[in-house]
Amino acid sequence: MSTDSRARRVAVGQDAEILVSMTQPVAVIRAAGEDDRVVSWPDLDVGDVAVGVTVYAAPDDAWVVYAPSEDDEGDLHRPVTAVHVRWVDAVTQAYADGSRYAVGATRHGLWLRERHEPDPHDRAAWSTDTELVVIADGTRTTHTTHTTHTTHTIDRRVLIVEDAGDAPRMVFSPDAPDVRAEHGGTSYHYRYATALLPTGPLPERLLPMSDAVPLSEEEFMDILHWRQPDEVVDTTPDVPWQRIHLPMERRDAAITALVDEFGDLAQYWRGPDGEPQPLIPGLSEPRIDILGEWPDTRVEVTFRHPLLPGGLLRRALRVFDDAGRITPHPYASIHLMEDLDTHAPLPPASPGEVRAF
Repeated sequence: MSTDSRARRVAVGQDAEILVSMTQPVAVIRAAGEDDRVVSWPDLDVGDVAVGVTVYAAPDDAWVVYAPSEDDEGDLHRPVTAVHVRWVDAVTQAYADGSRYAVGATRHGLWLRERHEPDPHDRAAWSTDTELVVIADGTRTTHTTHTTHTTHTIDRRVLIVEDAGDAPRMVFSPDAPDVRAEHGGTSYHYRYATALLPTGPLPERLLPMSDAVPLSEEEFMDILHWRQPDEVVDTTPDVPWQRIHLPMERRDAAITALVDEFGDLAQYWRGPDGEPQPLIPGLSEPRIDILGEWPDTRVEVTFRHPLLPGGLLRRALRVFDDAGRITPHPYASIHLMEDLDTHAPLPPASPGEVRAF
């Protein structure tokens, strides 16, 4: 059984379900009166950066989408990989696309949209044509959405597609957000709408939707919250990812990036007088250690702080996941500062005692 007991449950067919592990490359197709069918993809190439997983439900199948974690430079332009698990024949098919990301799945397939986000200040940019790629049954079909600047037509910025009830639907921004000067800065107020999609074949060009229904922000957030299939106890078999090949220079760069996050804790800021100041008042004597061989390498930073009088605090972070992929930790020092700032003082420690933090 997978170690952290998390899976997503997709109801399919009649009295059947697909359970998808959230940590391992495996799914179980389960139907009343039938033996479980197990499908797995441990050798799937999802890149050399650790990925998160999102499961999208369709009427008779599940789409498992792997997206890379953000690295220290904020680069997300790496392939997004999807696996299609079909209830009928337990077939899995993989797809990769580096220029788009998934917005959902319907009976038509998995929907991908462009990564580009229009400038909120450029209202005309929100009514230009864009492409949606729908992947289904081993084929890719391209659909162009046309927008006008009214609240009852589909806008180019598609947010969600899903099969809700008896028909698929799309959730989108009907036009550009309102840009307002508030509280000494700028705020953006978005609008949302939803409309049904055809239940049959999709036309090459998706026309403006006259039946669009406006959504409040609360309704949109509800859709966003409930779109993921239920999380359940994981009863899938233990199928670990195969270890990848990661060149030594990539390993060294990942370790260096994390070490650099903690490299100046004692002199992190410059005060009004120009003098260096620690990451947070009271932090002193930081030390960084690199322990373990790839992929079990971790970076540990140990320091003194008033939270633990007389003792030492230590934060340890894995540089790679179990398959050897890089696990980015952007802003790890800022996260440490926030944790130190919000925790209550710890009970006093004996001199030199170390506690994980």
